[in-house]
Amino acid sequence: MLGQTGPISGRFEALDALRGICALLVVLFHIPIYHALKDVGAFANLQFCVDLFFALSGFVLCHAYGQRLNHGAEGLRFAVTRLARLWPLHLTILALFVGFELAKLIFSRADTAFELRAQAFAQGHSLWELVTNVLFLQSFGLHWGLSWNGPAWSAALEFYVSILFAVVVLLFPRRKYDVFLGLCVAAGLLLYTVSPDTLFVSYDWGMLRACFSFFAGCLVYDLRLRSGDRLKAPDLLEAGCLVLVVAFAVTTPSGGWQFAFPLAAMILIYVFSFDQGAISTVLRSSALQKLGLWSYSIYMIHTFIFHVMKMGASFIAQKARLDLIIWHNDEKLMLLGTPDQALLPALILSVVLVVPVAALTYRWIEKPAMDAARRGFSATSRPAFGFAGPSRWLRAISARRVVPNQLPA
Repeated sequence: MLGQTGPISGRFEALDALRGICALLVVLFHIPIYHALKDVGAFANLQFCVDLFFALSGFVLCHAYGQRLNHGAEGLRFAVTRLARLWPLHLTILALFVGFELAKLIFSRADTAFELRAQAFAQGHSLWELVTNVLFLQSFGLHWGLSWNGPAWSAALEFYVSILFAVVVLLFPRRKYDVFLGLCVAAGLLLYTVSPDTLFVSYDWGMLRACFSFFAGCLVYDLRLRSGDRLKAPDLLEAGCLVLVVAFAVTTPSGGWQFAFPLAAMILIYVFSFDQGAISTVLRSSALQKLGLWSYSIYMIHTFIFHVMKMGASFIAQKARLDLIIWHNDEKLMLLGTPDQALLPALILSVVLVVPVAALTYRWIEKPAMDAARRGFSATSRPAFGFAGPSRWLRAISARRVVPNQLPA
């Protein structure tokens, strides 16, 4: 039977930082600027960052909850805390998108000179898609593409995969890693069957993709439990892992080889979970730890920022009769000189436009919501199955309490 040793103590600071770096890479992938990397086939493989997110979540949740979910009340507490971790920020970004659509509707009717060519509440931003997004159901084949805040598809699936994780731990406490192995293999095989040419599915078969990498991360934690406390030659292993992952992304533009990435992610997570090499020392720096702390906000807010940026650029281009917009591979992009000239601005703007806002949304939305959920289940003030009402949650959010930095799962 898998998983026999005791739990690992401490945090995984190097993994926290890697999550933040991956979030920034996703931002670079989505930034609506026509830069040189947009013409590089392997650039699309930055989408592997999402699979690494899933694997990291599986690893961290096994560490935090693998031995703690022993009865139904703990399972309920886990579900509520996971919802508080993922849903409030998601709902906030949805509200911003709705506000933007309402503004488009008002301006298009009140001022025809505004010339907003994009129809308000059109496909991708319809009311039906709003309902499914609110309920975290947008990634179950109900639509023909991504909708509203596109990256939220993975947050929605992570919630449901987390619930599946808790069910497995509660029902099969002694055989959970065997079940995780079965789920990982089954999800990978099914995904390859329905999408043999690409791992990068989302709104249709995204649940299989999420399970494939998430439970791979769970298996890494079992392997980590069986290991000692020290790595031999950690500097060499860490450098080798980074070379492996980068080389895989650069040399695997498409096809069935993409399905080997969860294995590469497992190796990376295992090595960096020891936090012992020179690269881990760099990853433990304050700036990179902050990126890890804000990674979910970075991931969730950047498309709204870019949406506003594109609409503003389109409006200026129309009014000033400037060539600021180009269509590239069915994507509307901004022109900032030649693609080579635009690369550095794209790299800079990926950070300066998103990270400061992410710090604020973490401070004012993410952290208060998580704190409120934890207090609602505090065993010292109420039974384990109790829950704070909405008014208590809103009061906690308005209080904006500051707590020590720690990246949740």
